[in-house]
Amino acid sequence: MTTRRMDGAVQVRGVPAPLRARAGLLAAAVLGAACAGGEAPPGSQTREGPEDPSDPEVQTRGAPDDFSEGLLPVNGTELFVKTMGSGPPVLVVHGGPLLDHGYLLPYLAPLGDDRTLVFFDQRLSGRSAGHVDSTSVSVEAFVADMEVLRQTLGLERITLLAHSWGGFLALHYGLQYPDRLASLVLVSPTAPSASLQREEQARLLEDVPPAHSQEARRLREAPGVATGEPEAIEALLRHAFRLQFHDPESADRLSIYVPPDYLERSRQLGVMGPELAGFDLQEQLEGFGVPTLLVYGAEEPGVDVGGEALIRSLEDVRLVRIRDAGHFAFMEQPEAFLREIRRFLEGR
Repeated sequence: MTTRRMDGAVQVRGVPAPLRARAGLLAAAVLGAACAGGEAPPGSQTREGPEDPSDPEVQTRGAPDDFSEGLLPVNGTELFVKTMGSGPPVLVVHGGPLLDHGYLLPYLAPLGDDRTLVFFDQRLSGRSAGHVDSTSVSVEAFVADMEVLRQTLGLERITLLAHSWGGFLALHYGLQYPDRLASLVLVSPTAPSASLQREEQARLLEDVPPAHSQEARRLREAPGVATGEPEAIEALLRHAFRLQFHDPESADRLSIYVPPDYLERSRQLGVMGPELAGFDLQEQLEGFGVPTLLVYGAEEPGVDVGGEALIRSLEDVRLVRIRDAGHFAFMEQPEAFLREIRRFLEGR
């Protein structure tokens, strides 16, 4: 079948805070340091670099038989993982980075009726470990985490259901491990190149109401943002996300978990800045044959920019536009969203 979308940091009094509001990437700017100094937060440990997923020793490890939720040692760090449901496995990859799986959980949980859902918080994100070795902060490490997690849980071929930045990781995973995939579901994914991503962001910001900009400025200048107070950062993120909803008030229902060491985690993720500044996956994706569903809110700019680019590149792909929805279609139109996902997954 052929039918053939990371942005700038928000400046906080001269300090690049770890906050994003883009057309396809969820939150947390990883460009630049968020706080001075390089010491680990109290109680954290410097961990070894990422493991090689092809190492036989890695492949023989497994989670406890009764595991359903908690921290798992994965690829030189600890990831928070939650499993539910039964049936063919679906690994859920959240946006961000620096968010957690919680904003997706209530809307995807119904898929657990006939699928095993594996939610996890990515490296340095959510409730996962808050410090890693600097050499392990890379797209390659994020992708290796997914593969080692698959092995740890004893899964064979999986579906990746990924949102926003998670879609960027899922495409990288698919390019590296296509034989491990039954299918891909990419929900408002990051555009497949940095230039297209910038185009999406420019379109998103074309007609920002003055009142929105004024409130954003007030929230950025709140003392708690510069010091990393979770409530202040959450308020700024939630306000930024209002631009990405059909109904801006829907952002009030968005679950946003901000760890107490958010600024330190963002500082560590800043190492990825140069790697993300000029990426382009379009040529590598030419002829990519894993069955793929693209789901966008009809009102987000990514559907006409990154979405069209992916349609041109991928070999077996279907694109769906959810009416009256933006970047969080699973929140604004949950029934239509689940109907499309189930239709695509049937028989896979």
